[in-house]
Amino acid sequence: MGKRKQALMKGEARDPTLGDRVEYLWVRALATVLLCTDVRGAARIGSFLAGIFGRIDRRHRHTAMDNLRRAYAGSLSEEEVRRTARRVYERIGVTAAEVLHAPRRLRRTSMGKFLRVEGAEELRRVTGGGPIIFHAAHLGNWEFLIPGARFAGIDIVSVARPMDNPLMDRWVASVRASIGYRPLPKYGALRELVKVVRAGRSVGIVSDQNGGRHGRLATFFGRPASTQAAGISLARRLGVHWVFGYIERVRVGEHRIRLNPPRLVPDDDAAEQAEIEELNRQVEEAIRRRPEDWMWLHRRWRIKADWGFPVEPTEGGRKR
Repeated sequence: MGKRKQALMKGEARDPTLGDRVEYLWVRALATVLLCTDVRGAARIGSFLAGIFGRIDRRHRHTAMDNLRRAYAGSLSEEEVRRTARRVYERIGVTAAEVLHAPRRLRRTSMGKFLRVEGAEELRRVTGGGPIIFHAAHLGNWEFLIPGARFAGIDIVSVARPMDNPLMDRWVASVRASIGYRPLPKYGALRELVKVVRAGRSVGIVSDQNGGRHGRLATFFGRPASTQAAGISLARRLGVHWVFGYIERVRVGEHRIRLNPPRLVPDDDAAEQAEIEELNRQVEEAIRRRPEDWMWLHRRWRIKADWGFPVEPTEGGRKR
């Protein structure tokens, strides 16, 4: 484990390196350019710059293309694979532009113009307004998902992994805070989240990335994948519903949040595993609606031999 990750897990502050400072200055300079125009102009610039970066970022681009080939089992042509991977980068650029402009647009009095939530009434009917475990994915502009849900009346406390660069981490935290998004640090947050739910508030967890050695094996796009199952386990332990929600871009700066029907986890190991499989199924279904909006750059199906899963590890060949 690297020193940076060890420090993050311990909650320790780290002095920025020269590389951190250079990265921060470059990003802030680009952000200044994006803020010199409206959100649509910024989105065009962000998409263009991110597309250029995608051509340079050979390693992650190839990871995305490999993931797409395997997930769609040959149903996509090579041109479709390359086009989708390119659009992933472009969408990230649009998301960055929207987030930068969010403090000017997503105010309490105007948020309803730009974020529409579907499924909130059904959620309140089933749960009686009680706490839930809210599962999300890196899909669309995921940064707006928690603020949008809170605007719809769902009081959510979320968790997020701190960024390696402390200067970037503080800046991003300030932008998030300006739109009502103040996540807890991911590492060591479980005990605090239990307190949150018992106090009657909901918890938001992003559950679409690799669960590593502590994840649970479940099927995702027809392949075994280590899945982040802490949210499902927490819902079972506390006897509350879990919900998967995701966000879709209607047009630049305007979004629709979809909340799937809430589910309870029976107090049974086999039933809990079935709910983990159901979570992956719902995430996959949302991704298939708009594959270019998901973070295919991540090695989602990576499995190491020492993780102890009863499947063939992926580390022996090409990393996935």
